Amino acid sequence: MRRFIFIIYFVFASSLYIQTLANELSDTRTKIVIKDGVSHVKISQMLDFYLDTASQFPINTIASESFQINFKPVTDAHILYDYLDSDIWVRMTVTNEHQSEGHSLYFESWGFDIKKISFYYPNPDGSYSENESGFSLPFYKRKLKHKNFNYFLDLRPGETKTYYLKINRSYNQEFSFHIRTNEKFLAHSWNEYFMLGIYYGVLVLIFIFNLYLFIKLRDSLYLYFIGLIFACILFSLGRDGIGFQYLWPNAPWVNRFNNANVIELLIIVATLLFSNRYIQKYTKSDRVFKMTFWAVLVKLLLFASQIYIYELYYITYLVFTILILLIPFSMGLYMLIKSKIYSWSYVFAYACLFLVIVYSYSKSINLFNNSVLNWYFVYFIIFLEMILFSFSIFNQFKFLQDDFIKANREKTLVLEKNNQLTQELNSKLKKKVKARTEKIEKMAADLAQKNVELQTTNLKLQELNAQVTQMNKLLEENNKELRMSVEVTTKDLALMKGLDFENFKKVFPDKETCYQFLSELKWKDNYHCKKCGYNKYSEGPVFSRRCRNCNYLESPTVDTLFHKLKFPIEKAFYILYLSNRKDVDLTLSELSEILELRRETCWAFKNKIAQAMEKVDHNKDLNGWESLALVHLE
Repeated sequence: MRRFIFIIYFVFASSLYIQTLANELSDTRTKIVIKDGVSHVKISQMLDFYLDTASQFPINTIASESFQINFKPVTDAHILYDYLDSDIWVRMTVTNEHQSEGHSLYFESWGFDIKKISFYYPNPDGSYSENESGFSLPFYKRKLKHKNFNYFLDLRPGETKTYYLKINRSYNQEFSFHIRTNEKFLAHSWNEYFMLGIYYGVLVLIFIFNLYLFIKLRDSLYLYFIGLIFACILFSLGRDGIGFQYLWPNAPWVNRFNNANVIELLIIVATLLFSNRYIQKYTKSDRVFKMTFWAVLVKLLLFASQIYIYELYYITYLVFTILILLIPFSMGLYMLIKSKIYSWSYVFAYACLFLVIVYSYSKSINLFNNSVLNWYFVYFIIFLEMILFSFSIFNQFKFLQDDFIKANREKTLVLEKNNQLTQELNSKLKKKVKARTEKIEKMAADLAQKNVELQTTNLKLQELNAQVTQMNKLLEENNKELRMSVEVTTKDLALMKGLDFENFKKVFPDKETCYQFLSELKWKDNYHCKKCGYNKYSEGPVFSRRCRNCNYLESPTVDTLFHKLKFPIEKAFYILYLSNRKDVDLTLSELSEILELRRETCWAFKNKIAQAMEKVDHNKDLNGWESLALVHLE
């Protein structure tokens, strides 16, 4: 009986052992063991993967025991080089062998540019919870607000759990997966953010300094350098995820700029413009300017073709981009060397730019074993490029300062030569001035003697001049009286019917004389305004008078026989003059011929004179013709 029981027990134990051994042989999953004292493990090639080409399997199917046989070990950090449109499932089995409960473990997918990554962690009931993130999703969806993809592994000491990741890539990228303790995770994060802060801080300081130089000097060189710095800052912000975390967390579409060649276009164009302006500061080269213009134009056309027409293979596009930069740079470097200007900082800065472009396009290049160093190596190159370009600008300051000193030195030499010539000329002039002064002094002595004689003669002339002046004054007074007497006599003769027509025209030759006579005759008894009766006036045009109170302007012909006259007033004066003479009786035809007026015009005005005579009962023997001038018939 005992032997039978022993045989049964032996058979049962053997079957359990065989089953356990079979399970162990069938379980091919890769395990990650976090041993005590280990704070960081890079697990990029310690995982298993499955390619879901149709994206048809949910997490429950993926995590089932029957499906585990489909996973294969990861042998390369890229996992796969093809199938960019398919999802990759990654299985991660972790065993925590830490003795202390105080260490938490964090999974980190280092790098920012994973399009979409879903992390599935197990629940106590065997189901899985999902957390999505990626540069195509808003930043707020992440549980840990970090630029990288980080997840807390709720794994106690001695526990083993399996986690799954579903990854969707935008390019054939190298993955960098890590497991860190909480202390290591915090230290790594702070160090990374600290170094990025220094990097961006220096770039911003260079940006602000060049902005200040542009505002003060108004030189486009600094504006183009500002554009280059700004493009590099945008490139870096889009590459490391800092911009997504802090600047555009709710706009994931901005992240695509880093992969759409937009930032690269800005860097190339800003570099070409800056380089051209830098060369032109040293030497005015039309060839460099034309090459830069065509390089910018070709780059814009290449960019538009890449986006809208035909997308070149990235190696071909990279070669074209380097040629676009290299041709203007080579011509500019040739012009600098030709002018004997050697700016090594400018050359090395351009070399750094080429390296940045090549390294950015060739993302599979790994210069270091450390993926972090490989990723941030381009930052060091950009940092070095900005520093070298800044040094080249400072060297240009020195070049301009040397030119200024050289110009001042040449100017000083010219001034010294001018001073020397001036001194020689002054010496010659002093001799000539001395000789001329002696001659002038001798002439002055002769002139002084003659001046005494002239003064004596001048006194006699002054006495004679005073006598002549007195006699001239008397003559002027007599002439004035005589002239006034002649004018009065002549006018009196005209008024008293003592002149013929030719002499009358001499007394009243034009309309101004007639207006003056009529004005004096009209207002001989003082002026009073017709409108308001005010007696103060100011002279107006053609001897009119303007009231100072109501501003009414009154013509000399208003309220006279000559009001609204249609022919020259001097001819009307003559008709009026003839109408008051008994010794002259001209027919209308004769009067019309003398005055060159129509017979009807002469007849109408003579009729108007007759009406005036009748109105005032004019007597030719007693009254002068001028009394009729002030008769108003209307």
